[in-house]
Amino acid sequence: MPRFRFLVPCVLSLFAAASLSCSSNHGLQSITISPASADAKDFSNGQVQFTAMGDYGMMTQSAPVKVLWWNSTPWVLAPTTPPGFNIDSNGVATCSNLTGTFSLWATAPRDQSVALSQMTQSTSQVTATAQLTCP
Repeated sequence: MPRFRFLVPCVLSLFAAASLSCSSNHGLQSITISPASADAKDFSNGQVQFTAMGDYGMMTQSAPVKVLWWNSTPWVLAPTTPPGFNIDSNGVATCSNLTGTFSLWATAPRDQSVALSQMTQSTSQVTATAQLTCP
């Protein structure tokens, strides 16, 4: 048994290294917004429901992910979108008295144990964009 004593720490070290290398694949890797683009005139009352799906790297399928929705570039104090384009916390976008094509954003923390309400500009996060055309 004495000659195998050195193998136990080696095997444990290899296991720990493998676990650490795999852990980089955990967490949110990307977000896909559906629809990727929409024209408000094609939807009831001009309200478009956007949804966010998250890819977690190790999983082969994406899953719904809770996100913060933005109608201007995330974390920018001065809005980049004119008044009249809005997206609520559920992903429902509306246009009122506005014409043009506008971007909307969904952002979520890479570490899904971080609550959306605790996110800040410095939180490691994943962001995706979609387009909404206002008639």
